Order: sequence, then C-alpha cells, then structure tokens
Amino acid sequence: MTRTTHISVLRHGDTPLTGLFCGSSDPDLTDTGWAALADRVEGETWDRVIASPLRRCAKFAESLDLPLTIDARFRELDFGDWEGKSTEEVWTADQAALTAFWEDPTANPAPGGEPWAMLCARASDAFEDIARATDGERILLLTHAGVMRSLLVTQLGLPFSAAWKVTLPTASMLTMSTHHDLENEAFEVHLTGLVGDA
Repeated sequence: MTRTTHISVLRHGDTPLTGLFCGSSDPDLTDTGWAALADRVEGETWDRVIASPLRRCAKFAESLDLPLTIDARFRELDFGDWEGKSTEEVWTADQAALTAFWEDPTANPAPGGEPWAMLCARASDAFEDIARATDGERILLLTHAGVMRSLLVTQLGLPFSAAWKVTLPTASMLTMSTHHDLENEAFEVHLTGLVGDA
C-alpha cells in the first residue's frame, strides 16, 4: 500500500525586511506581500494548511479558513548578528565571513546564527512527518525561502550549490508529491511544479 500526499510549499510575501537577512526577525507582511499571496492561492484548494510561526507566514495562513497547524520546525534560518542587515552591509563589515557562509553555511554560520544543517534536519523531519501521516490530502505549507531550499536538498537530492541558485522570490510556490510505501517503508518525493514571479 502506498500513501500519496500533495504538498504546495509557498513562500511568504514581501515584508519591510525583504532583501535583507531576515530569519528570526518577525515583521508583518506589507500590503503588497499580502496581495501577492492572495493572488497566488486564488482558485486553489487544499484540505489544510501548515505554517511557520513567524507572522509573515502565520497571519496569512490564519486568514484562509482551513484547519491550521503551526509548526516551528518550518521557521526560517536564524541569521544571528546579520539579522536585518543587507548583503552589502555584511560584506563591508566582514567579507571573509560572508564568503565562507556562502560556501558552507553549516561550517560557517552567521555569527550567532544557526548552521544550515540544523535547518535541513528540522525541516526535513517536519516534512516527512506530514507525508508519512497523511494519504490523499492536499496540503499548503506556508514557509520561507531557506526552508524551501533545504527541502530541495533533503527531499529531492539537489546539491547544496544547486539549491542555493534556485530563485525563490516572495510568494513563489513549489509543488511536490510524496509517496510512502508502507510495506518496505520506501519514501519518495517528486517536484511537480515551481511558480515564481507572476
């Protein structure tokens, strides 16, 4: 017997910190960001929604009038001392640290920040928990670009360097199908779509 689940992974819309390092920071959506999400979900149907606890995800998820689960494992990577700063600011202050982060964010996280491997582990566990516990459901997962890239690595097997190059603008959406074979515990994930800029 195989269980199949369809999961739409949606990045939150614009916030006042879009374009800056924004992981654990918790801004609200802008009006533009809210409208972009509303446009993205228009005409779609899901059975339930799962969201990061950060306001830029959770508040829109609450507006959808669907059964809602908040799961902190889907929060964004914590950028530590770089939170709220631009790439240019960090580059000017410590070019070596930023270069090392881009090359290997697990060995070289932002000062005071979370290693990439920790994000991958928590997001992967949460994603697989959903897939293994459901069958035939259509689920909307409202989360962040870092989480989306981590799923490309852990669930689809993309190299980190390739996942880092995937452009995931605000309100972009990955669609995935999961297949869980209960007899041999085999678990497969297929990418069925990527929608970026409108």
